[in-house]
Amino acid sequence: MARVNLERRAEIGSAKRARTRAAILDAARGCYAAGPLTVDAVTQAAGLAKGTFYVHFTDLASLEAELGAALIAELDERLQPARLAVGDPLTRLATATTILLRHLAAAPARARLAARAAVDIPGVGQAVLVRMGEDLAAAQAAGRLALPSSDLAARIVSAVFLQAARDLGLGRMDARAVPDIVRAILRAVGCAPDDAAGRAAEAARNADRFARQLAATREVDLAGG
Repeated sequence: MARVNLERRAEIGSAKRARTRAAILDAARGCYAAGPLTVDAVTQAAGLAKGTFYVHFTDLASLEAELGAALIAELDERLQPARLAVGDPLTRLATATTILLRHLAAAPARARLAARAAVDIPGVGQAVLVRMGEDLAAAQAAGRLALPSSDLAARIVSAVFLQAARDLGLGRMDARAVPDIVRAILRAVGCAPDDAAGRAAEAARNADRFARQLAATREVDLAGG
């Protein structure tokens, strides 16, 4: 009788569980972008039995929490390298906003997911506020914020961004509107028209450069893999 490799069997089982969990999360993204999230909708989209869902998640709230954590991690992975490369806080904010809005404009379903998640998934909207608040607090400390507090500024910027995500998701606008949105955000926090236009243009150049760097990194990874 052949000896059973228990370690190998455990590895196979672990990999299968990870694939199933990832399939549930991917299905949840699609369902969340399309409409109300239910266990039936998620399992149907993932092609899994309903009972399988409860093997991996206690309820919808636990699924939403993990989905929210994944979205925040993706947000940081996409934005932090570009943000850290820009010294001026308002230009940094404009650069991050440009990158993120372009990312959403490239996939309306992604924009719908972001808009819903920012409102409905605990932690996602707050994470966006915190990251915006860091740049706005730095701008306030430098005496370059026209509003009385960076918290108020972050909420105004967040509201503009959220509406833009909704409009991108619904096809009411596309990537061509991104520079206008960024200028509007800069004007909302007190930049003069010419200053807002200049910073938005610099942010677009920063976003282009970062996109090229990201593409080059992916090419190296593919070549190495």
